[in-house]
Amino acid sequence: MTAPVEEEVRGLAAVRANVRDVWVNRNVRRLQLAFIGSEITDWAYAMALLVWAYQEGGAALVGTWAGVRALLAAFAGPVGGAIADRMSRRTFMMANDAVRLVLVLVIAAAIHFDLGVWAVLVPGTLLTMVAASFRPAQGGLLPSLVESPKQLTSANATAEIVDSTAAFIGPAIAGVLLGVMGIVPVVLLGAFGLVWSLLLVSGVHVEREADTRAGHEEADGGEPEAEDEEGESFWAEATGGFRVIFRDRDMVALSGLLAVNGLLAGVLMVLVVIVAAEMIGDPNAVGWLNAILGVATITGGLVMLALAGRVRLGRLMVLGVLGWCVPLVLLGLVPEIVVIVAVFVLIGLSDPMVNVGFGVIPPRLVPDRVLSRVFAAIESQFIAAASLGAFLTPVLISIMGLQSAVVAIGVGGLVVTGLCALRMPHLDSRLVAPRGLDLLREVPLFSPLTPSMVEQMARTFEPRSVLAGDVIVREGEVSDLFYVIESGEVEVTQDGRLIRTETVGDVFGEIGLLRDVPRTATVTALTDTELLTLSREEFLALMSGERRVRALTSDLATRRQPV
Repeated sequence: MTAPVEEEVRGLAAVRANVRDVWVNRNVRRLQLAFIGSEITDWAYAMALLVWAYQEGGAALVGTWAGVRALLAAFAGPVGGAIADRMSRRTFMMANDAVRLVLVLVIAAAIHFDLGVWAVLVPGTLLTMVAASFRPAQGGLLPSLVESPKQLTSANATAEIVDSTAAFIGPAIAGVLLGVMGIVPVVLLGAFGLVWSLLLVSGVHVEREADTRAGHEEADGGEPEAEDEEGESFWAEATGGFRVIFRDRDMVALSGLLAVNGLLAGVLMVLVVIVAAEMIGDPNAVGWLNAILGVATITGGLVMLALAGRVRLGRLMVLGVLGWCVPLVLLGLVPEIVVIVAVFVLIGLSDPMVNVGFGVIPPRLVPDRVLSRVFAAIESQFIAAASLGAFLTPVLISIMGLQSAVVAIGVGGLVVTGLCALRMPHLDSRLVAPRGLDLLREVPLFSPLTPSMVEQMARTFEPRSVLAGDVIVREGEVSDLFYVIESGEVEVTQDGRLIRTETVGDVFGEIGLLRDVPRTATVTALTDTELLTLSREEFLALMSGERRVRALTSDLATRRQPV
């Protein structure tokens, strides 16, 4: 790539290009618009419920309820993720919106008719538990809608900007409307957001979402498809995301970084109030500290949009978590107003580095059939870590003092981040596009697969070089490999009779593997040829896991089968 072309995609031009790349994808656009409406109104009605809880039971009720909801959400997320992996994620998201809509209406009625604290707290807690699995389902659905890993990165960067903007605008809208309209209308604003989300998600057309969900679909011919999870209890399925993470050291390191991020997010929830009251001397400074954080996070999201597809995501996540740890250490050492402002700016700029990596890396490393569960497992760890951070902060401050506690928390985060960072070079090496990826994306047999699924499959192919005149496959031999032609030309013969010639992008070897019979033809290289080969085990696993790929392959085999 020449320097002038590279300049064209930098800075604001890159931001515009990547936003346009997301926006022209109709399905991704609808998903993002649904997210905008639901997130802003979610923040608004959540603020209204907190105000109601404070009016009913003071700070004790607010704190207790928030803690209980967070704990239950940490358990509910993986359960919802397992359900999302069993069915169409689009359908799951619509059902999730519908259930939350009913709960919001129940809450509004309970407050309006003054039915008592429990009449609000119970559906409010259920609302939080149901909502915990919406984002994992969305994270699992998005890779099936994008056209490339770069578009996936851009979509996640856009979502991060939306999330940060909603966290800033939602409470502000609630603050204005609560004084003018009261609590119930603001709660009902959440119902509007959920209807908005439901309608937009219903218009998403999913062409390449995986057919099978935990082995509950059937393959062509009516036989159940084999899956690793066959026969497992639902609880085992619900914890499947954790097992996938713990079997992969790179994913363990990734979840470790996000756990540190969650812990520090919980610390910050408490710290922002204490910093305003004790370091600045004005409790009302909480508002502008949060405003600084929100604006910086939006700016960080724009930076990520400009860098989409051009950064090593594992290393970037490490940098993002360090952008939380180091500022906290500085805050404890130099509690001056300039440093305080700089700390909140740096944290805001760093957070999108973590969240974009979280949205993009798992789909490229783990199987689609467990993707929502993996997202839910990591979010569950994040919520649990945030709750722990919020709980530990006042305890550490009471033992060590404010400044020492902040330094200790920051240093602890640095240590864990350093350990996780050791795996990031290896993780990033797994995210490099494998050989033949662009070719495999154009092979018609693999068209039902998402870009992330094709990338994972491409990593299992092995290259093979043959010279002109070499026999690649001999009729009657044992079938052991599936082939894709990367370059060159071959001829296919049966009983010495020429059947066809094949070239770049064509495939062969599927009949013997699919039907467990010896080779039905001889394939000979006409020119020096480069091949990509897939082992028998990997080929059969692909056929078992993806019904539409199996149907296309079976149809091809039927057309080629000798009479």
